[in-house]
Amino acid sequence: MSVTAKFLLAGVLLASVFGAMSTGLATIVSYAPFGVAPSQRADYEEQVALIKRRESLRRNSKEMGLPQAVVPALSYDFGLVDPHTTATHSFEIRNQGAGPLTLDVAETTCKCTVGNAASNVLLPGESTTIDLTWNTGKKAENYEQIARVVTNDPTRKVIDLSVTGVVKSKLFVPENGLFRTVDAGEQATATLFLHSQLHDEFAVVDVESDLPGLQWEAKQVSVSSQPSLNDRSPASVTELQLNCLAQRAGKFSGEVKVQVLLPGQAELSEHVVQLTGRVHAPISFHSPMLHSKEGLDLGTLANDADHEFHLVVRKHFSEDRELAVLNVEPKILEVSIEPSHQESDYRLTIRIPRGADSEIFNLDQKRGYIQVGDPSNQEFSNWFPVIGAVIANAN
Repeated sequence: MSVTAKFLLAGVLLASVFGAMSTGLATIVSYAPFGVAPSQRADYEEQVALIKRRESLRRNSKEMGLPQAVVPALSYDFGLVDPHTTATHSFEIRNQGAGPLTLDVAETTCKCTVGNAASNVLLPGESTTIDLTWNTGKKAENYEQIARVVTNDPTRKVIDLSVTGVVKSKLFVPENGLFRTVDAGEQATATLFLHSQLHDEFAVVDVESDLPGLQWEAKQVSVSSQPSLNDRSPASVTELQLNCLAQRAGKFSGEVKVQVLLPGQAELSEHVVQLTGRVHAPISFHSPMLHSKEGLDLGTLANDADHEFHLVVRKHFSEDRELAVLNVEPKILEVSIEPSHQESDYRLTIRIPRGADSEIFNLDQKRGYIQVGDPSNQEFSNWFPVIGAVIANAN
């Protein structure tokens, strides 16, 4: 088709469109609702139709002589309340329709919550209250209770009224604690903060544990010194400091039993806290080339030249021990260690001499390593992987 013919065809099409518009013809395009899967389309359209029906009934309730329930507030928060406290809140319900409104408290989420309507039938313009009463008992932390009211308002057949709040805790003891990381042979320290929302003071009487060399100290601190607890509104805070002996490298854990005496109580309350910590390895290695998991990657090296790499070896113990290279694989690696100007640091040198035999040590089943430590006590040692390959230069 020639260019002229294409323009003529386009003109005919445009003329047809504008002609249809001028004669009142239009194309109706129906779009599927965004974000609604085809399998959910029927439910979606049913809900939309229900909403439209309710809105229509609400707009025409007076003309149709229907009741209309209006509730200014559906929930109420009591905030912090004492244990064994009975709290009551009144919810207002109004009839803004043209017909009598019936109310029936059908169910509650707990037998402790009782809903009573002052009047079960409201004439147009009248209002009433429904009281929700909740006894906190010994329940701690957050609570929520709901009363369900059934009405004859066709747009609001069910009304859920809820009361929420927080029961004050007599004593809160954290379930977990963390020791700071230390070197072997040092004292590891963990700090716990116990608090009460009910009492101005309480006493930590004893702390028991199998952790080696456990020592503890408890003292009351000001509430303002612990801003992280502000959202809990504590009445008193006690700092409990725990110390134990960090013996061996790696992670360690244990539990402590904290015994507390609360005001007005004859018996001690016991609380178990799980504690974890970590002890530095006695020796660590440092280099920009050293990966925490993969180790030292030397790459692929030609054997027609000398290659040399350096790392820092740092000891994490106070004893005066000799450090030496204990083991090396593969054997083509020449490794030496010597003290540096820093008291706890050593310089580790890895050398691959010119003419070294070809060796591949970068496979999962074949990798190298270097171990450094005290020759007389290998508990004071550590190692790191070495991967790479030495090949003969064909040139």
